[in-house]
Amino acid sequence: MKNSPVRFSLIIVLALFLASAGCDTLRVPGGNSATPTPVHTPTPVTFAQDTARAFLKAWSEADYNAMYTMLAPSRQETITAEQFIARYKGITIEATIKSIKITVNSAHEEGNEAEVKYTAALETNVFGALQHDNTMLLRREKGRWGVLWNPGLIFPQLASGGTVRYTPLVSARADIFDRKGRPFTQPQTLVVVEVVPDQMKNENAILSTLGRVFNKQPGAIKVMYSNSPGDWRTLIGTLTPEQFKANYDALNLPGIYTDKTKDIRTYPRNSLAAHAIGYVGQVSAEELAKLEIKGYREGDIIGKSGLELWGEQYLAGQRGGKLVILSPSGAITATLANVPAKQSQNIYTTLDLDVQEIVEKALGNRVGAAVVMDISNGNILAMASHPTWDPNRLSQRMTPAEFRALINDPGDPLVNRVTQGALPPGSVFKIVAYSAAIEKGLYTPNSIFNCPGYWDGLGQNFRKVCWIYSSTGKGHGAISLSNALTQSCNVTFYQVGQKLNQTDPNLLPNFARAFGLGKETGIELAESPGIVPDPSKGTWRPGDAINLVIGQGDLLTTPLQIVDMLGAVANGGTLYRPRLVARVSSLADGTEKVFPTESRGKLPISNATLASLRQALARVTTDKDGTAYNAFRGAKISVAGKTGTAEVFKTGVPHSWFAAYAPADNPRIAVVVIAEHGSEGSTTAAPIVREIVEGYFGLK
Repeated sequence: MKNSPVRFSLIIVLALFLASAGCDTLRVPGGNSATPTPVHTPTPVTFAQDTARAFLKAWSEADYNAMYTMLAPSRQETITAEQFIARYKGITIEATIKSIKITVNSAHEEGNEAEVKYTAALETNVFGALQHDNTMLLRREKGRWGVLWNPGLIFPQLASGGTVRYTPLVSARADIFDRKGRPFTQPQTLVVVEVVPDQMKNENAILSTLGRVFNKQPGAIKVMYSNSPGDWRTLIGTLTPEQFKANYDALNLPGIYTDKTKDIRTYPRNSLAAHAIGYVGQVSAEELAKLEIKGYREGDIIGKSGLELWGEQYLAGQRGGKLVILSPSGAITATLANVPAKQSQNIYTTLDLDVQEIVEKALGNRVGAAVVMDISNGNILAMASHPTWDPNRLSQRMTPAEFRALINDPGDPLVNRVTQGALPPGSVFKIVAYSAAIEKGLYTPNSIFNCPGYWDGLGQNFRKVCWIYSSTGKGHGAISLSNALTQSCNVTFYQVGQKLNQTDPNLLPNFARAFGLGKETGIELAESPGIVPDPSKGTWRPGDAINLVIGQGDLLTTPLQIVDMLGAVANGGTLYRPRLVARVSSLADGTEKVFPTESRGKLPISNATLASLRQALARVTTDKDGTAYNAFRGAKISVAGKTGTAEVFKTGVPHSWFAAYAPADNPRIAVVVIAEHGSEGSTTAAPIVREIVEGYFGLK
């Protein structure tokens, strides 16, 4: 009998579907909690193995809705779509399954019954590869083939019912060290103090004692246990072994228990380098939704910020544990896998504790940031951001109210201003403009400009003045481009910006990007890419170019980007990827993974342009007309650099920048300081840089 056109079309569509329904390896998205889509009746198929292949392919793609539609109607009567989907998702998470590969081995069909044998290879995050052979039974019901489903199609050991249970096994969290092996983190055992109200013989004495020990009001102590049953142990707090020893006799009262200990993570340097090191805390519900598939469970401690977050895979090690089948009564009926945890690894940073102390002392309580980089490889020797915080309190001892107060603090203490503080760089950006103007042949270092103290090259309505005019009532007069950089003459650079823009509006923005601005550096921490204006997007006016050339307008940079740029100027033109991690080391076998130095690119300037740039920057601190001459007069170490005074939008004290490298004639380090609302770069940031440089080179 000839096929009807409709039947013929159906066979073609089915054939195309089956051609793609072979053995596929696809990532299973863990923890997907999307609402199940409406159930649709599947299109009838000719062979039982076609349904089996489609069902198994949907499993490998985590398409549980599609799988449910292929169940035999009699099985759909025993389990809802929501229950079916929850079963698969739960087992996927519990077994930490990340991908599934199915191989169909054979198929046998007889009347309305059929069986399909297959091999399931499950790749998991914790247990590695799990593989088993299985058999699927199918039945033709209501004119179509359907899967006679039971949980044994996931793991054969589930055929008689039961659940999959993962018991985690983790190694102790490893530690973070400076480049000389001095610890930023340490484990500590604390004594747990609890009370049982029904066993108290003198409640007032206990409240008085605990109030004194924990520096709380007695009433606050009582509130902690007043809503708990009288025979329950209620946690009051923890003490260090030293604190416990000092209060041993006072705590030896009926109703107080001190027979438990708790291991916690501590930060022996307190707030030193807090933004770089970060902190740990209990995994949140949002974090668990992503990490559960990797074996994390509620209550686990994870890195929350800084290197604690970046290095989670090293510091926590790889989780192990046991995967078993539990009967409805809770007995273990089968063990699917049992693997040990892989040892955690210590992180050795590029930071130097001595340099970090110098930098934080120099920055003091000013709102801002400071960073020191080794120009030969991009290693960050120190980074400080203020306001700061103590990771000891944030990781273990902070109440929810205190945490809310911290994150709502208008000073943004949790923001790492070195990597995330994107602000206008002010006249520091003239380094880029100077390089672009000379490299493109528009000017030479000796090109002469006239600075009467003001510039109205775009008309009287756009009149702009040089910084010197407000204090002297006159300008720089006749001045070379090189000296204009040294003396930070705005009028000269207004003319340079106009010429660059007339030549090509994209010329200066492109140079800025080639100097590493407007994009993330690649450091291990969270960072802002900043902004380099794009003339091709939106309205670009001549005035925008004039603002850009002096580091204002829409231009935003981070201290980290600026220190990387100064490092490239100092080392001959190589932009390195700033880095905080030098190596990780295994505690188990002593093996190490060393992170190599990486280049981000080369500055787009010739050696001649670079030499003239460095000469101009050296005179900033040594020439009596240099903008930082007074700040560095009599300095023990020669420093080359550039001041920046970044205007704040509309009103407010400007931001104070100084970007430098030292020694000027044989550079080893680059240093950048920004003091937010710190006034001029020469009066606030420059002296801080001097203190850092002299402190660094004063170290033995």
